[in-house]
Amino acid sequence: MQLKKALRRGGVTSGTDDFSLGRAPQNEATDTLSPTESDRKFVTEALKKTLVDPDSNRDIVSSCMIALAKIGLDPSILEKMKKNLSSKDQEISETATIAMGIANLEEAVDDLLSLANDEQAGRELLKRARTPFRTRSFACYGLGLIAYATKDNALKNKVFEAMKALIEDESLNNRDIKVAAFQAIRLLRPALDTEAGKKLTQSAVEFLTGYIALKKVNKQVQSHAYTALADLVGRGDRFDTQGKLREMVTEAVKNRKTKHWIQQSAVLALGQMGTPEDKELCKTLQEYMMKGKDQQAKNFCAISLGQIGGTANRDFLIDKLRQRRTRTLLKPWIALGIAIEDYRNRKNDPNYQSSSAAKQAVYKAFKKENTRLTASAYAIALGLMHEKDAAEDLIERMQKYRNTQQACGYMALALGLLGADAKDEINAIVDRSSHFDVLLTQASIALGLLGDKEIGSKLITKMKDQSNGLAVQSALAQALGFIGDKRSVRPLVEIMQDPKSYKDIPRAFAAVALGLICDKEEFPWNSKISMNINYRANTETLTGSATGVLDIL
Repeated sequence: MQLKKALRRGGVTSGTDDFSLGRAPQNEATDTLSPTESDRKFVTEALKKTLVDPDSNRDIVSSCMIALAKIGLDPSILEKMKKNLSSKDQEISETATIAMGIANLEEAVDDLLSLANDEQAGRELLKRARTPFRTRSFACYGLGLIAYATKDNALKNKVFEAMKALIEDESLNNRDIKVAAFQAIRLLRPALDTEAGKKLTQSAVEFLTGYIALKKVNKQVQSHAYTALADLVGRGDRFDTQGKLREMVTEAVKNRKTKHWIQQSAVLALGQMGTPEDKELCKTLQEYMMKGKDQQAKNFCAISLGQIGGTANRDFLIDKLRQRRTRTLLKPWIALGIAIEDYRNRKNDPNYQSSSAAKQAVYKAFKKENTRLTASAYAIALGLMHEKDAAEDLIERMQKYRNTQQACGYMALALGLLGADAKDEINAIVDRSSHFDVLLTQASIALGLLGDKEIGSKLITKMKDQSNGLAVQSALAQALGFIGDKRSVRPLVEIMQDPKSYKDIPRAFAAVALGLICDKEEFPWNSKISMNINYRANTETLTGSATGVLDIL
């Protein structure tokens, strides 16, 4: 969605204090609503002060640590994290662990390795007799994030060797740690234009293919080797010059005796590895989508075909969306696959002309669909395709579904994606959704996509309402953070630093929102892990229990 860009595009012009006082350089006369360096420093100091406040509870401490890590301006952050590692509260301890990775602290690598390996040095940091599996898992994710950010191939190799050893350790039977280790390998991102990068990639590929060939290993864990392999080798002939790796993964999809986790991951991997010229690969995905046994793998086939793209794959998806005999459960995924193909083409070529047949097929399916959540998938597809002709129908459905927060929220989000003239209608939804967390988040994001400059102040007002529950406060923090309007910074700091007027939960979520707004990166830190992962082969430290790395704001 690139939400922050959407809101800041064409922001406030030369009416800010900095401009009128002559402090803004000539080429920065436009205030884009993005937080400045001074905003980020101000927030950093406020977070540091709140973090060390003895009255700050678990939620506030955890939120402040993650926010400081996202901003990345505090030179003493490592010492703060190490101090919190020894907390008797497991949540604070493991949050400090992952925060080291979010902050991209290369100097934390040895500490994280000692935690991941349950070594004596790590136990001393924790002041525990052993390292809990959750902390070990978070250490692996943290190492992956640092490896992703660094250009130091020696450091990347150090992380790889440690993760490889954890995965190969037959005495270690914990799925969480091994899945986390695979994600760390997946995040290595070696530079293929250097000899050191090529050598590391080759070593990682040899290890992953060897692990994929093993018979007597946990298949849920093994499935993550496929997506790690895809991220390392990339699409087409970039590394897999002979196509042997693509053939191996294709065979895993063809093998009907393969466990469902493996087939799901192999399908997702092909979506990242294949090209339209890989005829056998595309044919395998097409056939499995229509005749395969595992429904989730079939759904993923539609997404992967859209990611691979090409006229033949697009025509296949359009044809199957139109056919009556195609299973109803599959059709929304097909529509999303079509939309992804269209979106990727427009992203890569501003002059690309979208397929009218593709738009018509999805629009027709949307108009015929009466099941609300299924219609929601079609709506998002129309939004991704910028099908302006659907705007009025989407507004009508949004209002019709106003008492079903998921469906109503997705209609609003679709309107935001396609840039419809619907601010008034969506604002009305926001005004009446004070106690509907999902709808509040989606509708607010939609307004951000439409460039509504007032949504931030409206959300701040709602955040100050002490009657809101945990879910609504979370929704408000997410919406404020994803929108990223710097005008929200000072009101949020006021909430966070005022324990007399505000309870702990709104103060904690104010810290969450501040971290999101002032993030050093454009996209959420865990998006590196979440993109194209097989989230169905999940462990509790990955996602699904509301305490995994994909669940942390």
